[in-house]
Amino acid sequence: MSAAFGTTLDVIVDRVRSVCVGLGLTESAEPFSFKQQPTGAIDGCFRIVDRSQSVIGGFRFLEERTDQVVIWVAKKYAGQPMEAKQVLTRQMHSLTVAVTVDGAVTSGDYSVPDQGRAYEIRADQGAEYAVLQLTLPVNYETILSS
Repeated sequence: MSAAFGTTLDVIVDRVRSVCVGLGLTESAEPFSFKQQPTGAIDGCFRIVDRSQSVIGGFRFLEERTDQVVIWVAKKYAGQPMEAKQVLTRQMHSLTVAVTVDGAVTSGDYSVPDQGRAYEIRADQGAEYAVLQLTLPVNYETILSS
């Protein structure tokens, strides 16, 4: 991995946010849920949460980290739950590829290992939309700060 030294999880989350917008998704009005999003604007909304995980190793004031970026995408299903699930499954594949390419090729700042990738598609009882939850591990090097 040819990571740029000084990469932080915040920088990676901003890059992932740009990838989502580049795929035609719109960021949610509220960062931690879709509850404040107007029903008419829920389709194609996303939100991102990062989770610090573990330090793999390092030396000389550098550490190699693997953290997680969790992307939620909402899809209004208007009585067609199977169609919404198919769309969200395609979006899961598109997001996985786009984030992986961004990390390895476009920025070169991080990689997305296979191990630790996960996704789930679900709809809450009475909701008008289904939600994709995509968890991607991100591996990067950072400078230790004092």
